[in-house]
Formats: sequence, C-alpha cells, structure tokens
Amino acid sequence: MTLNKIPLIPIIPIVKVNHGIANNFGSHIEINKNLIHYPHLLNPILRHEFSHTKKFFSYQDFKLDFLESDNINQKDMLKFMVKHPKSFTQLLPIYWSRKNGFVYDINLIVMYLIFGFVFITTIYFGGKYL
Repeated sequence: MTLNKIPLIPIIPIVKVNHGIANNFGSHIEINKNLIHYPHLLNPILRHEFSHTKKFFSYQDFKLDFLESDNINQKDMLKFMVKHPKSFTQLLPIYWSRKNGFVYDINLIVMYLIFGFVFITTIYFGGKYL
C-alpha cells in the first residue's frame, strides 16, 4: 500500500476530565477519565469525536451527533453514566468548566429548542382541539 492511500488521523491532544463523556473543542478532545476502563465504549466514542469538524456549528456535526449511529451500545452507555453520575453533564447544553469557562454545545441547544417547539405545539393543539 502506498503512503497516500493511508487515511490520516488528525493529531489532537486528548485531555482526561472527571465530567461528561467526551467533547471535541477543535484544539483538544476532553474525555471522561473513567472511559479508559470501558474500551468497548472508548473506541467508538473517540472515533466519533475525531469525526467532528473544528467549526462552531455545522450541519455535518449536527448530523453526526443526532442522525448517525456510532456503534455505541446505548445500554452500556447508560450503565456507565449511572455508575459515573458526573457524566450526565454531557446532557447540559451550557456548563461551566474551570479550564474553558462557559461551554456552549450548540447542537444540544438546537435539539432542545426543536424538542421544546414540538412539545409546546403538541400541548397547544391537544388542548385546543381535544
């Protein structure tokens, strides 16, 4: 195989943290330090994080987070999150980090706005026409 056919993996520093599951900040990837003990979760999560772009918001990242399967066993992920409760901060659209200050997950904000709109619209039409 020639060198130009080998896929290149971007070299981004990986920082272990106590909270969340994993986040790609463009300059580095933060990953929960407890995932080291769960290689069946760690490997697909790292593949997922390396697949993100460095943009603040892109349709490709949104699609990657919410529409594409990452071969991550959701049952095992839930077990991990219950065993390590600080990982639930992954579900927060805005949180404070000592290292990064306020962190905004624009994909989660957009998804929560969509969920809220659907929920409020359903309640409105359900109350009006039932």
